[in-house]
Amino acid sequence: MIDFITTATRLVERGYSVIPIMPGEKRPGEFKGNQWVGMSKWQRYCERSPTKFELDLWAKWPSPSICLALGRASNVTAIDFDYGSPEVRAALEACLPPSPVKKVGAKGYTALYRGFAVLSKKYLLDGVSVIEVLAQGKQTVLPPSIHPDGMAYRWLTPDTLEHLTASELPELPHDIHDRIAKALEPFQPKVEPLTTGRPSVSKLTTGRSNVSQGDNDSYWRAINDNALLNLDSWVPKLFPDAGRGPDGGYRVDPIWRGVSKMTKKVGVHPSGIHDFGTDKGMTAIDLVMAATGADLDSATAYLRDLLGLTQEAVFRPEGGADIAPEFVPDIRPKSPDIDFTIIPAKGALGLLSEYITRTGFRPQPILDLGAAICAIGTLAGRKYRSPTNLRTNMYVVGLADSGAGKEHARTVIDRIFSEQLNEVNRLGATKIASGPGLLTEVTRSPSILFQIDEFGAFLMGIANKQKAPRHLTEILDNMTQLFTSADKVFRGTAYADQKERPKKEIIQPCMSIYGTTVPSNFWKALESNSAVDGSLARFLVVESENNYPDDRPVNDAEPSEEMIDLLRRIAAPIGGASAIVLNGQHPPELLSVSYATETVEMLKKLYSETLQILRKFEGTPFNAFWARRMELIIKVAMIHAIGINPEDPIISVYDVGFALGIVDRSIKLMISGVERFVSDNAAEQYAKKVVEIVRSTRNGEISKTELYRKTQFLGRERDHVMKTLLEGEVLGVEIITTSTRPRTIYRIKN
Repeated sequence: MIDFITTATRLVERGYSVIPIMPGEKRPGEFKGNQWVGMSKWQRYCERSPTKFELDLWAKWPSPSICLALGRASNVTAIDFDYGSPEVRAALEACLPPSPVKKVGAKGYTALYRGFAVLSKKYLLDGVSVIEVLAQGKQTVLPPSIHPDGMAYRWLTPDTLEHLTASELPELPHDIHDRIAKALEPFQPKVEPLTTGRPSVSKLTTGRSNVSQGDNDSYWRAINDNALLNLDSWVPKLFPDAGRGPDGGYRVDPIWRGVSKMTKKVGVHPSGIHDFGTDKGMTAIDLVMAATGADLDSATAYLRDLLGLTQEAVFRPEGGADIAPEFVPDIRPKSPDIDFTIIPAKGALGLLSEYITRTGFRPQPILDLGAAICAIGTLAGRKYRSPTNLRTNMYVVGLADSGAGKEHARTVIDRIFSEQLNEVNRLGATKIASGPGLLTEVTRSPSILFQIDEFGAFLMGIANKQKAPRHLTEILDNMTQLFTSADKVFRGTAYADQKERPKKEIIQPCMSIYGTTVPSNFWKALESNSAVDGSLARFLVVESENNYPDDRPVNDAEPSEEMIDLLRRIAAPIGGASAIVLNGQHPPELLSVSYATETVEMLKKLYSETLQILRKFEGTPFNAFWARRMELIIKVAMIHAIGINPEDPIISVYDVGFALGIVDRSIKLMISGVERFVSDNAAEQYAKKVVEIVRSTRNGEISKTELYRKTQFLGRERDHVMKTLLEGEVLGVEIITTSTRPRTIYRIKN
């Protein structure tokens, strides 16, 4: 039996991400309700490693096996060598560097490589899998887990993942798919890649009663024919109250029509299936889809399993051109696949964020980093400028659930500014009640930091220009203008009564905001068009990776002298302590931050990359965020460089690399929010609300009964919305056989 916690701990210590596997199976699982079930959303561990809390929890489950989450978190891609002749195997092995880590299960073997920036793909010869590339979003079972066929997975090599880190594995060739295709050319004129593990459904997704028609549907016809010949294998399980007919068939109730009185109006016979209520014929797959609400693929798999068929046993469709499927609105993420790994911060930024984390009761490193960026940007305000004349003012939002420890960073920064640096004048009010009130604070101290709790609710109040009063919506207007006025004069608004409401003019204001909120309130704010008009694109968003880390004793350690010295040097006016600190009515003297030579080349490439992204997604709501990418990267890189050498800051490649990770992660979060919450029309709004209902459940899954109860607001639109989500593969369906009726479960498809 596998010692899960020992194996998992060793692998995590080596830098790998692991997941528990259901005993005797090949899929990730979790132990709930005193039984093993499939784990929903397990692909999140392809993005991050499990926490110690999660590992300890999994270790308490009965007999879990273990798998490696492939992709970014582990930086590993697996290559499965399946069946094939010795000549095919030799050709495939020749196109890859040898790996020192290999494992074997029931067939072939798996070799492991460093890297993940390739597509997953399976290759077939004569309908049989010969090699498969498993990358981001996939997993592979590790020894000594038990294969479903009963044998144990085992290592083929002296070295294993417990001995080597990913950096010690050979790098996966970036052109791996070209190499594989070329290696297979001599053995088959046309290589058919199969990426989904099932036949194409192309024209068969247009509606029911068409499943067994056409020239390219032998796969479904074979299943339907088998189903009609073996009614006893599936009809009683699908309809426990089915009535047996004298002709060897069954009569069942049309439960999908929601009629109050069931009269067994559907006949299921070896010669065919007929709904007498509508006087229409049905296929077996049609009947499963109608009774369970499942999509074509799920209903097919359910029926195939009940009949005891395997994927390979069913005749695969061959030949014939693909026919375009019915158009289905795609509301899944469309953003570029970018690497948003954050490298460690150095200098004052690293020391401050680490100090906040170290002294926290519930440490939140990514939120602490966001708070530190705002704090140092404020201390550096109206003193430094980049080669492109950008300044250090930043708007950052930290997202974490209630009780996660969001307030600690604000408390620490408040104390350091007040007690250690004597910079309390740079701390703004904790609440902003109006646009004029905001300008009064910035006029008082033009380099100022506002730290705002419950920022999501605050944002909802100021972003709704249709319902919120003018004095509130002016706050967002002023925030937007102040952000872009750091290198110029903010001239404010001219009112008729200049005595009571004089126009505010502030020279080169440096206002920073660090807000914290629970994610739900922040994302609700995105429902306003402020998400796409550029107002929120100025924000850097950081989200907790673990809302409830292990509690630890309060650490009252004093900040280090090195950190305080760096912060004082950053805040010191040019010319030393005797220099006059000018207010917002006088232009400040500025220190120019320069670029290292190699940094210039790196930024040119990033500008070019960003331009291509903007062109690719022109006209989409995402461009507001991508348009601010380079500005935010340079701002964050400048703050990082200032913290390393306050007197002569030079932006290095490392500074830009650090900024790139945190900015791109923020953009990805914001785009995800737009995709989930901002709708162009009522149909899309309905669809997204249904997705959020499923997403908000405890395990990311919901029964058909519960979902339909919670979506009564859809009325007659529900069937259309559900069909859209299923055919668009936004939602997935699983049909679970029970002692009574089959239970239909909906899940978000990752």
